[in-house]
Amino acid sequence: MIETRRAILVAVLLTALPFDSFAADLTIMAEDAAQPFSRPDGTGYANDVVKAAFHAAGVEVVLDVVPYARCKKNAEEGRIAACFGMSWYQGVEKVVAFSSLPIFEVHADVFLNRKAPARIARLGEIKTGAVIGIVNEYEYPDGIYELRSRGVVFQPAPNDGANLKMLARGRLDAAIVMTNDLVPTAQKAVDAGVGSDVIYAFRSGAEQAYVGFSLKHPQGEWARRQFDAGYKRILSDGTVDAIRRKWTIKAPQ
Repeated sequence: MIETRRAILVAVLLTALPFDSFAADLTIMAEDAAQPFSRPDGTGYANDVVKAAFHAAGVEVVLDVVPYARCKKNAEEGRIAACFGMSWYQGVEKVVAFSSLPIFEVHADVFLNRKAPARIARLGEIKTGAVIGIVNEYEYPDGIYELRSRGVVFQPAPNDGANLKMLARGRLDAAIVMTNDLVPTAQKAVDAGVGSDVIYAFRSGAEQAYVGFSLKHPQGEWARRQFDAGYKRILSDGTVDAIRRKWTIKAPQ
């Protein structure tokens, strides 16, 4: 009886404590195909940054590595506390709160088949009826979405590599590939085995990627505060710079 009363008292005291008092493990989702930021094996620049930021705030993070579409949807619906890296899209503020600062930036680069009969140098030159490869549920600069109003067809794929392979086979007229300054522009084409079959054409804008915290999940707001505090610390103490050096690679020969 005494032990039961003690257990009840402990439970009451724990309930009364503010949630911020705990440094409990937190499970959040990361993309499985965003080299070099979030890779299938759970490693990557963004993964390292996010884990280091939470660690600096006293929270150890467990990453659930999934396709981006699932990551995004689970954060929107409150099944997970957070997903990264997310960019702005219409209505996101109703379901997700972004970290105060972005964790990386990507460029929306247009790639063409090397044997394409004509080279284009801007979005306005993409013709009506052209089929353009994009990644399912990725966010793109506004100029990309405006192509729809001109009759351009978007063909979604699981990742940039899949689009580049279809482009090399002639099944797409162009592919919008998210590149970054950590690796060479053509690295994804090289990794997909089509580096000699496709060619970079031009840059069509940039997107900043954030950690998106679910407004519907009970840990969402708490997790956002912890991340923001920890991220500021690792930005100032050199941790982020060290992670960037780790994931920056030289151009392939």
